[in-house]
Amino acid sequence: MTIGEVMIRQFAQMWETFRETIANFTDEQWKKGDIDWQIPARLASHAIEGADFYARANPEGYDPKVRFGAYWGSKPEQLLDREATLKHLGEIQIHVETWLRSMSDSDLLSPNSGFEPWEEAWGNVLERAIYLLRHTQHHLGQLTAELRRRGLPPAEWR
Repeated sequence: MTIGEVMIRQFAQMWETFRETIANFTDEQWKKGDIDWQIPARLASHAIEGADFYARANPEGYDPKVRFGAYWGSKPEQLLDREATLKHLGEIQIHVETWLRSMSDSDLLSPNSGFEPWEEAWGNVLERAIYLLRHTQHHLGQLTAELRRRGLPPAEWR
């Protein structure tokens, strides 16, 4: 088994938890919150945009507003609804998996480049992939906290 295959398996479990988390919010609550940064649609958008950004060979010219029509900094009413968010989540899962499958173990262990100012923090491409996983799970944790805070059930841990 390659490093990429191990990472794909770990990501797959996280994506399933992410889907269930989104499903556990109501449409009414999805774009609302008393803390702007904790609006579920905003948190999900930021996590998905981050995954799309970090799973690129080169981030030059990346613009989430062009890619998704809205982005995490949009006004709440402009953020994507749950259905559109789930659609993009599926696309990003394929994007991340394709990116990981495209690299050998030696590619993943090669120096990271093109992602200033993070290059020094990520010594190699594998570190960027692990960061992508941690970043997404961090925001998944925030979404889970919002579910709990709103009296909604959390997703099953996978």
